[in-house]
Amino acid sequence: MKGAPTHEVLQRRANAALIAVFVIFLWMPTMDSFFHLDPTPSPNENRMPAAFPKFRADLQGIHDWFTGVNAYFSDHFGFRKRLVRWERRWKWQAFHDAHLAANAIIGNEGWLYFSDGRMVDDIRGTHLFSDAELEAWRILLTGRRDWLAQRGIRYLFVIPPDKHTIYPEHLPDWLAKSARPERRILQFTAYMRAHSDVPILDLRGALLDAKMRGTLYRQTDSHWNQLGGFAAAAEIARTVAGLGFPVAPAAPSAFAVVPAKLPLGDLARMFGEENRFPDRADLVFIPVKPLPPFQLRPDPSLLAKKWVPGTAPIVSENPAAQIRVVIFRDSFADACMPFLAHSFGRIVYLWQQNWDKRIIDVEKPDLVIDEMLERFVTSRDADGLRKKDEQPEVQSLADW
Repeated sequence: MKGAPTHEVLQRRANAALIAVFVIFLWMPTMDSFFHLDPTPSPNENRMPAAFPKFRADLQGIHDWFTGVNAYFSDHFGFRKRLVRWERRWKWQAFHDAHLAANAIIGNEGWLYFSDGRMVDDIRGTHLFSDAELEAWRILLTGRRDWLAQRGIRYLFVIPPDKHTIYPEHLPDWLAKSARPERRILQFTAYMRAHSDVPILDLRGALLDAKMRGTLYRQTDSHWNQLGGFAAAAEIARTVAGLGFPVAPAAPSAFAVVPAKLPLGDLARMFGEENRFPDRADLVFIPVKPLPPFQLRPDPSLLAKKWVPGTAPIVSENPAAQIRVVIFRDSFADACMPFLAHSFGRIVYLWQQNWDKRIIDVEKPDLVIDEMLERFVTSRDADGLRKKDEQPEVQSLADW
């Protein structure tokens, strides 16, 4: 009968096991790259992962290929999805830092908030506009209004409020306690009222009124829901009517409002913890008599430049209305589209914040609307946007 293993044998076995575990961990990323072992859903990073580069047989092409390969493997190495989610969770648990938690903040009662665009600093009143920054906004919007006026076109600047502006009561306690009344958006609207006559529609008032009739923003998403979009579109139509146009808001009777279970919102996906944030049922508006469907219009005058995927121009047509509109917009316009279509004849939606004046010259609209979310107004460089208005072909992912 053999005796118990000696200390030296146990040590060799332990060393062998340690080497085996090390080799397994060393090769796991490579194995995942080939066999896709990681079942973790891709975290929402608000950008497209780098694609594998194409090779060109010249000096610049070789340089670009090596740079592209490095970017590709940085975005595709094995088990990256799981590691990114672990990093986000650990950073949040350790530091409760808004900028470390995948641009998402956990509020109270299951509410999530977007934390990019200096949102936390703005709530705390620690990063206010300078006079020069406010004047740059006045110059930008006044210049746009005057350029349109020379062509007989009216202008309206529309600001959808951020979620935390309408629902501050669900912010986490640590942030709510440090909130200050000084806000960049309040600086902006006060400065424009005092120094400019550009028509500006701040939708905060309309949304705060509509808040009494139902929930306007999704708990796990940074955007408003269709009820919020309906309230916003109605206020836009009323404001445009006040500018002298024959426009009326969409009638509530034109839609059947039904509850629906929607997928989790962008904030839950950003946080990488989808199972922790169940979303409740939301309300969906179904047209009783649908208008002609929205469609991507294959018009070379609209698609003359390379659009970021998912942001190509959208055109809606309503033969029963007359007013032609061009709307430079962001993602918050999505929920307004079904309702604005009832108020206007032809609408061209362009997902960008700098202007392409060639499209305005082609469309010859009666009205141009800038729809720009609150956090974009408070974080974008107005002087940079003004310069890009003169160079519309210059675009990057940072514009969206």
